[in-house]
Amino acid sequence: MIDIHCHILPAIDDGPAEAAESVAMAKTAAADGIRSIVATPHFSYGEGPDIEAIERAKRALEERLKEEGVPVCLVCGADVRLTYELLEGIEKGDLPTISGSRYFLLELPEIIPPNLDNFLHAAGIGGLVPIITHPERNYSFLSSPRKMDGLRAAGALIQMTAMSITGEFGMKIRGFSEALIRKGLVDFVATDAHGTGHRRPVLSAAYNHLTRLLDKGQVRKIFFENPEAVLEDREIR
Repeated sequence: MIDIHCHILPAIDDGPAEAAESVAMAKTAAADGIRSIVATPHFSYGEGPDIEAIERAKRALEERLKEEGVPVCLVCGADVRLTYELLEGIEKGDLPTISGSRYFLLELPEIIPPNLDNFLHAAGIGGLVPIITHPERNYSFLSSPRKMDGLRAAGALIQMTAMSITGEFGMKIRGFSEALIRKGLVDFVATDAHGTGHRRPVLSAAYNHLTRLLDKGQVRKIFFENPEAVLEDREIR
């Protein structure tokens, strides 16, 4: 499996403070069947961390994993916060996309701005594809699910958190997650892991749960085919 959203890089955001915990996260992921992890620290355009800092941290952790024989491939990305300044980054082509592809993770604020559709449209004009991270955990969508309707039409893809599916964020979020999945509104499931405690890099439990709700082809698309397409910069239909 491929985890497209994981805060595994040490001492760069609210993920692990030490490289040793990052290594432990990678070992947990490998034991769970995850073979590639997209390292996605929080990123705010104009504030950082800059793309070079993310790449340096990724290379350093990569060397550590190689030394310890952890069979996980690391890929650069970021969990990009939606801010007014982000349009400038799109215009300049200056965003940390996933593995240099057209795809980037986009984290929305709890209060959805009224011009979100315009932003998503601008991203599309810039040749980019936003992947909205964990909308099932966003209060605005939970309280008004119809706000989800325009995201796909505006060109965005949707990434859900594995723990939302397994109920570890509560039954309300689990129910909303299952409703979105049944409607075919979910393109990816990722861990959004932050450490080795509560927020761990584990996908298998969510995978197993979804095999009881969906046919195998749908589950394979969410966990394997779509993430592979992102890393290879192929179009997702």
